[in-house]
Amino acid sequence: MSQDVQTAQHATVIASYGNQCKIETTDKRLLTAKSLKNIGKPLCGDNVCFKSEQNNENVIIKILSRTSILSRRNNLNPKPKQIAANIDQMIIVISANDTVKFGLIDRYLVAAEFSGFNPIIVLNKVDLLKPEQLEMLKDDLKIYIDINIPVFYCSAKIKQGITSLLAMTANKTNIVVGQSGVGKSSIVNAILPTQPAVTKEISDSTHKGKHTTTTAYLYHIPDNGKLIDSPGIREFGLWNIEKNKLARGFREIQHYSEHCKFRDCLHHAEPGCAVVAAVKKGDISQQRYQSYLSIFDSLEQ
Repeated sequence: MSQDVQTAQHATVIASYGNQCKIETTDKRLLTAKSLKNIGKPLCGDNVCFKSEQNNENVIIKILSRTSILSRRNNLNPKPKQIAANIDQMIIVISANDTVKFGLIDRYLVAAEFSGFNPIIVLNKVDLLKPEQLEMLKDDLKIYIDINIPVFYCSAKIKQGITSLLAMTANKTNIVVGQSGVGKSSIVNAILPTQPAVTKEISDSTHKGKHTTTTAYLYHIPDNGKLIDSPGIREFGLWNIEKNKLARGFREIQHYSEHCKFRDCLHHAEPGCAVVAAVKKGDISQQRYQSYLSIFDSLEQ
């Protein structure tokens, strides 16, 4: 196998369908390849070695070392649902014509912090808002700006805010995440007008989107960037995070936790808890603290 790897070609996985993948070679050819069962499942964004067999079938023989993986809890399986690999930045898309789901945003942010991604929040469909409605949403989302998480106010439909967002994606592998129907694929389309992703209209009566993206797919974007469009979801279950380490996923809570009286403080009602004191003083958002408590209760021991 080592000799095979030495003589193999290199490629990036553009999309993964079980053991069948779409790959892009170093000379920009798009090929279909299957993977050997004993190497594990290739993910979108993986760098791999492959060989072309005599029957013109391409076989992935090795998955190269990953810098990061985005996974979520799989309620139907004890193993996590792995989504993509080698990500630098997470773009969390929410919709202006829906109630802001702070709990879902914070779950994504926890995943980003634990995985080492830079997070960005994008409020899409701002063209549907009146000025006063937009100002109210900006007030609501200020809690993220206060902890140095960029927030962009965009409209994929009229390309508002897209240029500024695109500037943040240069030289990075970015993954776009969010609930079905918030316009993830529309944001991808706005950035990539020559490589449109699949989108569908949202029902006016329910405002619920269908799962228009069924598997993660990698696109090239300007300035040496990459953009992965991920499947839309209803909920995002965190994987393999211990309760006593959850504070690491909340920047401001982690900051104040260093001043708690006890090193194993869980930031509930323990004496000398600097986090609870900061919440009472208004230095930590009540919204974010309640989100921390809610996620804490949802995690397994």
